[in-house]
Amino acid sequence: MKFSLRSALAPLHIWTVVISVVLDQFSKWAVIQWIPLGTHIPLMPSLNLAHIKNRGAAFGMFHDMPNLFRAGFFGLVTIGCFYLLIYWLGTIPKQDRWQRFSLSLILGGAIGNVIDRVLFGHVTDFVDFYIGEWHFATFNIADSAITIGVTLMFISMIPWPIKLFKFRTKAK
Repeated sequence: MKFSLRSALAPLHIWTVVISVVLDQFSKWAVIQWIPLGTHIPLMPSLNLAHIKNRGAAFGMFHDMPNLFRAGFFGLVTIGCFYLLIYWLGTIPKQDRWQRFSLSLILGGAIGNVIDRVLFGHVTDFVDFYIGEWHFATFNIADSAITIGVTLMFISMIPWPIKLFKFRTKAK
């Protein structure tokens, strides 16, 4: 399908991205304001609120690399990802709302983390999930938006033998 800027900037995309970014940035601001760096606050069994600075990528990859490498690497990857996400949003048929919604969540999450990298040189993570002594990588709302977007994208691509969900809806 041919790229359409109008399709890429559809209200579904814009609102999903804006809501993802606002929730992400507000939650990070609240953590920075009210939770001291390095602190863990028990919320419920297996879940803490924390205040962690992540200079790396997903799961802390590249956190020990020099600043110049990280800036160049993250800059190139970010530009490439933004281009691809916007291109896909502008080419996916209107009836594929789940795929478009999924890509919008991924884009909103990516923008949320890029804002942190540009303004602070790191990302603030605060959700600490654990079982016993094992802790999953601490994450934030932007990471959650990306993960949910990727998961929904995969689910929408499964060739279901029985339609459990209506992933394709008629365009109006």
